Amino acid sequence: MLKEIQDYLNDRFPEYWSDINIRFELGEPYRNGSKRRINQVNKRVNTIFEELFKPTDHIFLIVKDWGSYEDPMYGNTTPEYLYELLRERIIEEETLFDIDEDEDVEGNSIEVKIEFHFKVLEGLVSSIPYKKIFEGISHYEQGREPSIGQSVYILNKDKNILFHMYDDRGCIAHATSKEQLMSLYREYNDWIVDYWREYFDGIFKDA
Repeated sequence: MLKEIQDYLNDRFPEYWSDINIRFELGEPYRNGSKRRINQVNKRVNTIFEELFKPTDHIFLIVKDWGSYEDPMYGNTTPEYLYELLRERIIEEETLFDIDEDEDVEGNSIEVKIEFHFKVLEGLVSSIPYKKIFEGISHYEQGREPSIGQSVYILNKDKNILFHMYDDRGCIAHATSKEQLMSLYREYNDWIVDYWREYFDGIFKDA
């Protein structure tokens, strides 16, 4: 399954990305750490997710886990929480590397290999505790627990849609054709990140 998913992502969503995508604002205008912000984040992300995926859809949950290589500002205070939510699932795992850039003592640019664990499980949407997962992601930079610091992607190969909530600020839905995201663009247009609105209008407005 791991190689199947890696090959699929490399072909359809290289580096977890598609030029056909919509980015939604989740937390604004509420202040960081507030209950109102968290409530809005969870309501919006669940609404968007459930618009994309139905309970009977077959999905793959993909996790990138950097282990001890944590965000220096936040860290992952409950690193096992995600796996506690998934404890009854079969998870396939492989160690991979991201390439980043750094500088040596003389100021020269060098490549740095960052190890991470690539993990995949599959099942029906109804069998995945996605609401708890999104809530954990929303907590990560808000000083709340339990939190999820791993990067989590949800893939539906039948619909060719890749969904990613990156933190309490927002989420991105990627697709291979604009028709797959058109209903989101129309129904939740007010939630689209304004900074990217011109780009998204260029994709969907005249379609």
